[in-house]
Amino acid sequence: MDARTKKLLIIQSLVILGGAVFAWSKLIPQLRNFLELYGTLFRFTGCAVPNPLATACFWGSAAFLVALFWSLAVYQHPTYASQCRLRNFLLFGVVFAASVVSYEALTFYKFISASTVAVTCTPGVAPTQTPCFTGMLFFIAAFTFSVSVTRRLKLVSSI
Repeated sequence: MDARTKKLLIIQSLVILGGAVFAWSKLIPQLRNFLELYGTLFRFTGCAVPNPLATACFWGSAAFLVALFWSLAVYQHPTYASQCRLRNFLLFGVVFAASVVSYEALTFYKFISASTVAVTCTPGVAPTQTPCFTGMLFFIAAFTFSVSVTRRLKLVSSI
């Protein structure tokens, strides 16, 4: 593996690590708060506070962990096919986060009424000030780097 490819892979992993640290730093206090309030993490109905396990925050945090382990695996054994799959997974992360932020915007600006099922962990907050918005920015940055890495691996593998 050449030095440029190695640097791109490291940057990709660092961006994903940043997203994972950010996401889990927002999720863990929510889990702790819910656990203190209800005594269990497995109560999903009749809650004044949304269960974090049922919100997009949990799934975005889990996606960042999956992407982080995947990017580290690609760093250790870089292949074009594996990097393409990681890139596609990160694109899914962008679409997922953008759809949650869009839902938050639609409910915040009263274009639609909020559902009885909690989708977001921060109802009533401006969409650009939610963890999902910041998570979306991390996913966009990671996806952007993954595109560069994918192009680089394709170039290197064809030589």
